[in-house]
Amino acid sequence: MTWLVVYSKATQEDKAETNLKNQSFETYLPKYRKEVITSNKIKELIKPLFPRYLFVRITQNSIQKNIGLIRSTFGVSELLKIGEHPLEIKEEIIDGIRLMERDHLQKLDHIFKKGDKVSIKEGPYKNIEAIFLTDDGEKRATILFELIGKETKINFNKNKLKKINF
Repeated sequence: MTWLVVYSKATQEDKAETNLKNQSFETYLPKYRKEVITSNKIKELIKPLFPRYLFVRITQNSIQKNIGLIRSTFGVSELLKIGEHPLEIKEEIIDGIRLMERDHLQKLDHIFKKGDKVSIKEGPYKNIEAIFLTDDGEKRATILFELIGKETKINFNKNKLKKINF
């Protein structure tokens, strides 16, 4: 048995995986947890670890027979190839990815990290720049900014902050 790398259509990794499974293929789609802000709400999403990529396990003997079937599956764009041959991934590599995925699913990838420069989006402190210090793991964060020449710590809703890109 070997693993092949499937390149899915944009944002259709789950659809490709479901349709491949419906055809009795063994699949693996590594994922991680991510925190996002949408319409002033903080949500936790589970996203693909490698956007647009998933793996299909197949026997060496059936690779040529199943290439067309895999490529024509809804949600699949193509199989990764080296020349004319599908790229094969060893079981040990997949095992390593599974370990990495387990770590990523156990901890949440937070929007803000300690030391990030942020800006306040609304309210009396609107457009004031600050440094992100910590969060409570839920909705609130502690930020540090200068107010009247003095550094001040304040707790704030994370959905009222935006990251400042350098």
